Amino acid sequence: MAEGRDNGERTARKDEDPKYTTSGVRPPVILLSSIRWGWLWQRHQELAVLFARAGYPTVFVETTGMANPGLDQASLVKVLDRIARSRHKGGKSYSRQQGLTVYAPLVAPPTSKIFRRLNREVFVPRIVRDLRRIAGPDPVVLAYPPTQTTLDILRGLEPRLTVYDHVDDYVRYPGVPKDMAKTERELLRRVDLVSCTSTALLEKVKPVRPDAMLSGPGVKFEAFHALSTDKPGGEINTVCYFGYIGRVEMDFSILKAVARAGFTLRLIGDRGKAERNLFEMPGVDYRGEVPHEELPAAFEGVDAFVIPYRVDELSRNVSPSKTYECLATGKPVVATPLPAMVDLGEHVYLAEGPEEFGEVLRNLPGMENEERIRARIEVARRNSWEARFEELEEALWSKL
Repeated sequence: MAEGRDNGERTARKDEDPKYTTSGVRPPVILLSSIRWGWLWQRHQELAVLFARAGYPTVFVETTGMANPGLDQASLVKVLDRIARSRHKGGKSYSRQQGLTVYAPLVAPPTSKIFRRLNREVFVPRIVRDLRRIAGPDPVVLAYPPTQTTLDILRGLEPRLTVYDHVDDYVRYPGVPKDMAKTERELLRRVDLVSCTSTALLEKVKPVRPDAMLSGPGVKFEAFHALSTDKPGGEINTVCYFGYIGRVEMDFSILKAVARAGFTLRLIGDRGKAERNLFEMPGVDYRGEVPHEELPAAFEGVDAFVIPYRVDELSRNVSPSKTYECLATGKPVVATPLPAMVDLGEHVYLAEGPEEFGEVLRNLPGMENEERIRARIEVARRNSWEARFEELEEALWSKL
């Protein structure tokens, strides 16, 4: 993907534009997220924090669902947690933190006619009333799940400007409504701005929205850069994957092969429904879930990172949110040839299949040099979350 523009250039342009000055009135921003606030820290939370920090009254609406919850204990706990948090002390369904509001809506999944009618007649009107009370009128809305629920909420809110922040190929997710492609097309036509996190997603939406913009993942550069060195390391001993380990795109055969090849495989994150025998293998060091702000410390002793996603119709549109976090450390990154990784081919090592991953990891000491390390760090620096936010903010103001 294209590298971000220099932060100084963007800041200078904003300082010269009266729309961005402190005397200007910033509209409320509502993020209709596809995740819970407390789940893996990623783009949704980063943008919410940055909007709030920039002076926009910001509301983060936790996911309204895309599929029916499972019948397992973990899914039941999530359902009960949502019900409990949908009514906080004092009768409020929201909490204020870090200069923004986190709202946990009570809503049914958009998977059947009965559930959709219940949402339309009972739950969505309540959500709209709550959001109008919390955020005020005429908000800017960033929409994530392209569901009927999202469309119904948008109709009720009547926002001054709507963005579809397209971060995943939701249509291919297991268990989503059968008409997800239809509701996504409707959302694409309805919104004022479309931002896509990968070139593959950008190409996908262009027939409907040729004006869509690329807005890839970012990184808290200073936090992850603190681990970096421009000197090549020696032998690769500890290899790390962090994030949601149980994600459907994961190629577990690669992770197992890395452990079998004699490397210490450090895994950090929610196991989800990942294959349990992976964590019992010799050489696998599972650290559990780690708060995002503690990730840099959890990388102590890591020699290389892996991004081992299968390359198929589901994953080809993915741009892993961890990419620039890995690159900012200066450590080598070995990834499968997802289109987003191919775009970064100068900065990551591409490998196909379990055997090739092991071979590349073993050969890294002979391929690494100071120039490659500095280039990785520089591309991460140019794609900080601050840079990403300012690009998106500029695009929003061009439409307001």
